[in-house]
Amino acid sequence: MDALYRKLVYTLAVACLALAASATWVMAQTQGFAAGSFNFEPRFGIYGTTNQRVNSIYTYGGALNYYVFDNVAVEVEGMGVYVDQNKRFETATGIGSKASPASGIAGNFNARWHFVATSQASIFAGAGFGGLWCDTQVPYNGFENSLTENGELGATYSLTQQLSLKGAVKYWHIGQFNNQGVDAFGGTFGLNVSF
Repeated sequence: MDALYRKLVYTLAVACLALAASATWVMAQTQGFAAGSFNFEPRFGIYGTTNQRVNSIYTYGGALNYYVFDNVAVEVEGMGVYVDQNKRFETATGIGSKASPASGIAGNFNARWHFVATSQASIFAGAGFGGLWCDTQVPYNGFENSLTENGELGATYSLTQQLSLKGAVKYWHIGQFNNQGVDAFGGTFGLNVSF
């Protein structure tokens, strides 16, 4: 799983940089990122983790962005979450393990800054916080309800004036900053629809 996760992160990073490099590197306001505009973005994500109890995390959902300044947005994000995790326990012959997946929902409030924005592409950085509510503990020695923090670096590429692709490499922290929490690294891919 680690090899697949690393390949995914590298592929997303290269794709984001390639999309942004295809446009000229001139700072300019784009129509989709003007103050007062907003967009909706259906998205999905996949993450690998550093916690030995959690194999991978999959997310699906959407986000609504409102641009408070040119190229600066606030975002409300809602996601369904599936956590592939294992429960480990002691046995007479050592340590046993069994699958103990979790399903739930997550919500985040994020801020995003498109620090390079052209008529064709942009590069952005973002960060935010939120919560995760699951049907079982994540990780299994953690909590069913957890505070989350996230940070991302990504790019957009315009297909039309109202439609653009978005990819981001993302860090997502769930719960406490010890073995009862999860550090997840991965990426998201979405389709921005501007209004």
